[in-house]
Amino acid sequence: MPNFMRFSGERLTLPVMPSACGQEKKGIPGLSLVADQRYLPYKRPNPHHEAEKIIPALLFLHHYEESNHTLYWFSRPDEISEWGKGLLKAFSMQTNVEYIDFPDQKNATVCFEDAIVFSAGTSLYYVPDDETNDWLRHRILQYCSIPIVNASWPPRKAAILDRISGSRNLQNKHAIEQVLSQELKINVRHGYSGNGTFCDQVREVAEEDLLVVPHGSQNVNLLFARKGAVVIEIFPYLYYTTALRNYTHAAQLHVYPLLGDIPKKSFFLHPLSIVGWDFCFEKFRWCKYYSRKQVVHGDIEELKKLLHQIKEDSSRWRV
Repeated sequence: MPNFMRFSGERLTLPVMPSACGQEKKGIPGLSLVADQRYLPYKRPNPHHEAEKIIPALLFLHHYEESNHTLYWFSRPDEISEWGKGLLKAFSMQTNVEYIDFPDQKNATVCFEDAIVFSAGTSLYYVPDDETNDWLRHRILQYCSIPIVNASWPPRKAAILDRISGSRNLQNKHAIEQVLSQELKINVRHGYSGNGTFCDQVREVAEEDLLVVPHGSQNVNLLFARKGAVVIEIFPYLYYTTALRNYTHAAQLHVYPLLGDIPKKSFFLHPLSIVGWDFCFEKFRWCKYYSRKQVVHGDIEELKKLLHQIKEDSSRWRV
């Protein structure tokens, strides 16, 4: 695909072809776990897409009570985020990962006798049953010395977690805080998600009953949020996706999307607003990918309506 249509510098997806090596080449024996590079941006670690490879491998090993399998990953350690390395370490799996250079004209094809390939965009989306995800969450919280607590409603603790770097920063955090404080009668903490050590990142989400977050890969930490927590995910203007919804569903969270308002200072978004959400998102690829990289401005009036909806819905959660 042309570069402008690929995911933020994504390398070419590793081709996987049965019997491509031929009988004259000896493959890595036995059953191997293999992770490709799909959706991993070049030299830009992405916890969300790393999790799509690491977590299914962890669940496979847990389900079959295996511990001696190697995960062959077509990547390099310096291309994996601190979050991804921390997740592997939490399960003592960091020594079971063998990084392999991406095959090109200078490197021979890598052959496996038998392999399970973990790749984004397949049926391996992480949506286990409740018991399995509880096992995963408890293991991580115990590893990070974080108490295992279910969320309460009305919420006692709430936080607005912005992105520490990159695009999609929240522009109007203080206005959002004011609405939350008035409607829910609680103090709201400000913090950053995706920052610090693996356990620092987990702790940011695991000690709150209600979270307001901009859309982004840092939200993979929601896997370890309190069961039953409320998450308000704010999207950039003219952009929306259900990515990560499999994670939040598995974690048994109540997730509410809030479509972003148009930022005050945006040269391109104002004329693009003429074409509307449907055209930008469904038919004009450049518009979609331009919008997803912009700052996030929460629609305050829609936020008020959303909080009233959450209050109404909460009566069903407690039944």
